[in-house]
Amino acid sequence: MGSDLNILFAVSELAGIVKTGGLADVAGALGPWMRKLGNDVRVIMPAYRQALEALTTDVVGVGEICLGSHGKMGFAIRQGTFDGVPVYLIEHNHYFDRSGLYTHEGEGFGDNTERFAFFCKAALQACQLLSFKPDIIHGHDWQSALLPFYLKAHESDNAFFADTRTVLTIHNGAYQQHTDRALLGLLGIDQHWYTPDFFEDHGHINLLKGGIAFADKITTVSPRYAEELQTDLGSHGLAHIIGRRKQDFSGILNGCDYQAWNPETDALLPANYSLHDLSGKAVCKQALQERLQLPVSADKPLYGLVSRLAGQKGFAYLIPALWQLLQDDVQVVLQGSGDRMIAAELSRLVSAFPDKCRFVEAYDNRLAHLIEAGADFFLMPSLFEPCGLNQMYSMKYGTLPIVRAVGGLVDTVKGYDSAGGDATGFMFDSADSDALLHCLNQTRAVYQDGQLMTHLVVNAMNESFTWEQSALDYLEVYRAAVGQR
Repeated sequence: MGSDLNILFAVSELAGIVKTGGLADVAGALGPWMRKLGNDVRVIMPAYRQALEALTTDVVGVGEICLGSHGKMGFAIRQGTFDGVPVYLIEHNHYFDRSGLYTHEGEGFGDNTERFAFFCKAALQACQLLSFKPDIIHGHDWQSALLPFYLKAHESDNAFFADTRTVLTIHNGAYQQHTDRALLGLLGIDQHWYTPDFFEDHGHINLLKGGIAFADKITTVSPRYAEELQTDLGSHGLAHIIGRRKQDFSGILNGCDYQAWNPETDALLPANYSLHDLSGKAVCKQALQERLQLPVSADKPLYGLVSRLAGQKGFAYLIPALWQLLQDDVQVVLQGSGDRMIAAELSRLVSAFPDKCRFVEAYDNRLAHLIEAGADFFLMPSLFEPCGLNQMYSMKYGTLPIVRAVGGLVDTVKGYDSAGGDATGFMFDSADSDALLHCLNQTRAVYQDGQLMTHLVVNAMNESFTWEQSALDYLEVYRAAVGQR
């Protein structure tokens, strides 16, 4: 089969338009690559307020769907183009004209389940209104997990979708959208689908679980995370349902956007540098120290972190380890937002070590780039990490990542041992502060050995994780799916 498929990406966010996490990066990168490979790719997503502000669109159709007891509900289809890919926005002000995508002041919208059920139904109706007959509908996470169900249960007699197959990608299995069983009727889920083999999960509806049950193929964002999702410990409760679909389940490593993250061309840096001329990295380190008013020193190892402040990211054992690390002659720069208790703990570190530690409670893209370039080591000790991107950025910037041996971190970072060898970073196993502190002590010893440090930096900068390879891997999944017709 040639690379000439009609592909619809059904997403809840798209990098360059609206973004809260890695899902947006995948959707934003795969579309252009699939077009380069000869496919007709289109993206459909909700017309959030931010999306309408970011993308110029025109109304190209209007439709109507029925959502349970809500009855008939109308929507408009807006079309724009982003990075050469047609983008359709489903406009319905009641559900999508809000200040946030999923939350307001840190709390999820109470009607998120019905918002995205509406989106899924409208996406299928939009295909027909636009006369775009997809070979593949590629959904992402729980927000589009009802699409495979609606296609098989509600559209089974619709000749328009007779040859359409579905792929569902799990970006983070911890987010499943459990919802009250009272919404079964509203969602159009018949009682015989409300069982532990499909949507039922401890007395609630589990949207992601149902999507896994009905999708033709299921993927996740790294091979190691695919293995973890099949274990009781690492599956977030999904091991049983994924085990039933094992033959249709695979892990495909995310790529890295080296157009945005490349120290040779990064316009956000005070100096560029490359594998063959690292002098600009020292300039970036000094600029980072000056910007955050730390003592300027080329000799002190500088540890950086850019992260959501969330339990997943390992702060429970990172913070105790930092209290110990900061007793030594080091510097630590932290940037992130999220959990207020974690933020308060990081602020206490700054108060205790005012000449060694800085915490910026925000996301500042320019500062994030400067941390990646100016730090010597990058902290990423995640409790779990489906794929991760910052470790890829760090390696390209010659900033050695410090990671826990989980998920995509295992698939991308080669951990250091005493021989050095082909190491591109540092890795520890146990989710505790002692294991992390031992790893941090290794980094300090390596930093003192300039020749060894440079060897690891060169190893790291030579690594490359391209979206082209990811696209080719997804294409194989698509071909396998349509081969089931």
